Amino acid sequence: MRRTYSIKSVVITLIIINVVIFLLTEYAKIPLPRRLIASLSEKGSLTLAGAFGRYGIVITIFSLFPILIRQYGWVWQVFTYMFLHGSFIHVFFNMYALLLFGRPLEQRWGKSRFLMFYLFTGVGAGIVTLIWHLFGNPYIPTIGASGAIFGIVLAFGLEFPDALLLLFFLIPVRARYAAFIFGGIELLMIATGSMRGIGHFTHLAGLLFGYIYYVWRIKGRYSVQAPGRRIKARIKAVRTRRREILPERSRERALLQAEQVKLKIERNEALSQDDENFLEKLRQSYNIHVREMCSPDEFNPRASDCVKCASLLACLYRYVLDIQ
Repeated sequence: MRRTYSIKSVVITLIIINVVIFLLTEYAKIPLPRRLIASLSEKGSLTLAGAFGRYGIVITIFSLFPILIRQYGWVWQVFTYMFLHGSFIHVFFNMYALLLFGRPLEQRWGKSRFLMFYLFTGVGAGIVTLIWHLFGNPYIPTIGASGAIFGIVLAFGLEFPDALLLLFFLIPVRARYAAFIFGGIELLMIATGSMRGIGHFTHLAGLLFGYIYYVWRIKGRYSVQAPGRRIKARIKAVRTRRREILPERSRERALLQAEQVKLKIERNEALSQDDENFLEKLRQSYNIHVREMCSPDEFNPRASDCVKCASLLACLYRYVLDIQ
């Protein structure tokens, strides 16, 4: 799937935030007042004083530190730990995976739905990691976006199962199998105690919460709605379908703009606000008609049957973004 690179993208914004925070924590060290350590020690807060002395201010306050959450109630750490990374390699591979797998998902789901998936998966993985370490070693801080990234890899495999990936940059494998392979590796690492210092359990929790959110909110297989909400949703869908019955001139304009946007994406050119709004309209139609569309091979943007079809805008979305 071809991708665009825009500052308006949630994926790009997340990457910028993570990289900026890494650079600030890596190169703009916050000095640790000795009086603070001495004061904490005198007051009996030896755990906090030791954490400040060993890990510094930023890691102590914003990493997922189970013993500090238990003692001081720093619950925000199950969220903030996602934006900290320990090395250049750590942040590079997490952000590379976020760009590679996250951008196609954002284009298909929309910005808000992707962001909610990312945060739900990362925070869920953080909560499970917290519980796991509270019964294990609560003095180990956890940092990194890997929990959310593993959830994104799983979702990519579910949405684009036939996409071909190069596992470890060498082994070709279908996306549908990637999450199982990574999950199996993590289980093996936990069972053998290999590669200590890596949050294997956080990665597995990311896969679990990614799947939970995917079937709950993305596909809606287990969503429960009140009768009133179901009726409103059906009325909205009917109205949307009626609005999509476009006159011939509007259909021609939609076809022309779709060709222009597709060409911009292929050339990696920035999309205008009008292009972004047009894509959002196509995406909404795609979400409504995705189950009734013909196969991509059967769609021809100039064929009379396709131009008159009620799913035209949905098919144009798939056509523009080259979704298989």
